[in-house]
Amino acid sequence: MKTRVTITLEPEVHRLAKKVARRRQTTVSGLFASLVEAEEAARSKGGIVATMVGSARLREPAPGSDPRHEALRSKYLR
Repeated sequence: MKTRVTITLEPEVHRLAKKVARRRQTTVSGLFASLVEAEEAARSKGGIVATMVGSARLREPAPGSDPRHEALRSKYLR
């Protein structure tokens, strides 16, 4: 069951919150809920870095087509 709360924001912050919520296709309430949940998840998992690990994927070009990619891959990926 949801609980109704009241928060006070500066007009500019409210405008930005609505803009971000629209971009994420959610409501301002949903935006704040996701931010609070993400903060708690980061805190319980050991920080923001722990939550970000694995969230991005390295593109895979055709073998031999990108020498920089190959050099970085051999240096940083095991």
